[in-house]
Amino acid sequence: MNNNQKATKRALLTSVMALVMCVVMLVGTTFAWFTDTASTGVNKITAGNLHVAIQNETGESIENLEWVAKDGRAQDEILWEPGATYTLTPFKIANTGNLALKYKMVVTGLDGDADLLRVIKFTYKMGETVLDLNAEGHLAAGAATGMITVSATMDKNAGNEYMKKTLEGVEIKVYATQDTVENDSFGNTYDKDATYPVVVSQNELNTTLTLDDLTDANGKVSPVEVTLGDTSAADINYSQNNSGYTGKGVMLGSTKLNRYAAAPANEGQYKFTFKDGTITSAATGYGSIDNYKDTSVYMLVPGNSDVVFENMTFNGVVSFDIQKYTSPWSNLNSITFKNCTFNGIIIGTCPASNVTFEGCTFNAYTNATSANNSNPIWWREDTEGSGANANPIKTFTFVNNKVTGTRPVKIERIGKTESPIFTIKNNKFDISAQTGDTVTKNMAINIGMGENPNRPFTLIDEGNTISANTAALYTASLTGGSNWYVEKSGMKVLDGNGNEKVITAMVWKTTTGETFELKSVK
Repeated sequence: MNNNQKATKRALLTSVMALVMCVVMLVGTTFAWFTDTASTGVNKITAGNLHVAIQNETGESIENLEWVAKDGRAQDEILWEPGATYTLTPFKIANTGNLALKYKMVVTGLDGDADLLRVIKFTYKMGETVLDLNAEGHLAAGAATGMITVSATMDKNAGNEYMKKTLEGVEIKVYATQDTVENDSFGNTYDKDATYPVVVSQNELNTTLTLDDLTDANGKVSPVEVTLGDTSAADINYSQNNSGYTGKGVMLGSTKLNRYAAAPANEGQYKFTFKDGTITSAATGYGSIDNYKDTSVYMLVPGNSDVVFENMTFNGVVSFDIQKYTSPWSNLNSITFKNCTFNGIIIGTCPASNVTFEGCTFNAYTNATSANNSNPIWWREDTEGSGANANPIKTFTFVNNKVTGTRPVKIERIGKTESPIFTIKNNKFDISAQTGDTVTKNMAINIGMGENPNRPFTLIDEGNTISANTAALYTASLTGGSNWYVEKSGMKVLDGNGNEKVITAMVWKTTTGETFELKSVK
């Protein structure tokens, strides 16, 4: 073979190899297409403001309205009798927001002989038109009604049983909600289903209110609002099929709203808000979480309801209990404490799947029966049911609270059937050791997984502070028990932005300052 043939073969072989290499290099790659991107800014999103006010003729807010007697008598000298009519000082309702609204006025009596309110009829006059107090009004943004005069007449047929009765804390409330005025991209009917709350007294809630009262002809369900005033524990004797509660406590609801074996509602279908009052328990202490009595705030409301306590004060040892033996069993969908003050202890089984404490104050309190059990909160997950009857804690949110005490906020036996999410943010803790403590128990938060943990939890921690008196922000036992901590695959410990973090926690009852790490586990 001459040199030219050899050169030709070498060139051909080289070309083939180059082609093969090109093919190999293409395998596992993607083709690059010409691309371009265009974008445009979106105008800012601004939420509207819905706000209603009660004002005098010059536009100043009014805190108190007074009854007017023709002879100018002082308020404490005005005595009601059958047939008498009194008017209140005139006022107007102003829409001080930037959204159109519809409104209703409601009269409530907070303290004293609530049945006295039943024999007094309220009407109001705007100009020359006399309207029923429950008539609906409409106000455009920035508009106001004319001057309104409310009149109250005591029923001429009211008998002697109403003599010497007193009703204090009477309020006229204006409830406002969105009106079908503003348009979105599709029209002005997006808020056609906006509803007013049904405002009732505790007595009405416990005796006459029914589920039908909360549902209109179109099936819309209105939320319930109850202004409690000062409420002290009294005897409760509620029992159905060996369930219920017997002892001293505060009853909220009746069998007209829930009962044994009733079908629970959809999650969040009903909402009950209890506000602006004080609940005082008959119990000032308890010996064991397995043995406490006379503590109940018993909520006989539909299963899967949302319950809110707002601007409330709780005195003494309280448990929050429900009729869970519906069919299937049901807890509350959620329980929320907003801007509440606790001069005592929360004890027992958590009654809800989703729990929120926001803006609350827990003042220092010593368990009168067992100082060692002075935890501001000691809740256990409801581990009684299984399958369709299981009612685990799904979320526990504790934000912007201030806690002073000698024992931690304690949530235990979690994770039986659900992987819960704990959100602990922007709280202040001052937890001091008790005189005579020989082991360390003055931590801030105690999260326990139960005797046989089987589900991991997520902890979101951000912005919490502890005093110099507080041993650590978090604790748990490492040796078993109902507040046991065991690393489980799938655990997440995150900051407020969702980034993984490691928290140094202190071992429960340590005598040496022993610590462990709370961290995400793959």
